[in-house]
Amino acid sequence: MDKPRGKDSFSLLYRTGFRINYALLHVMGPPALTPETDPRQRMKREYERRYELHREWKAHQRSE
Repeated sequence: MDKPRGKDSFSLLYRTGFRINYALLHVMGPPALTPETDPRQRMKREYERRYELHREWKAHQRSE
């Protein structure tokens, strides 16, 4: 399994940017919307997806 890159990357830069954007959306973003349209919920789902890909890659690295 190859390391996730590009739009699937879970780099330190992505994680830092996620936390900053998430905090800004919390303070200055739109009010709570439906789960499908809420940008914070969308960001959280994307973060969790990338995190799972990263965990799978790490588990694959240990098994080799």
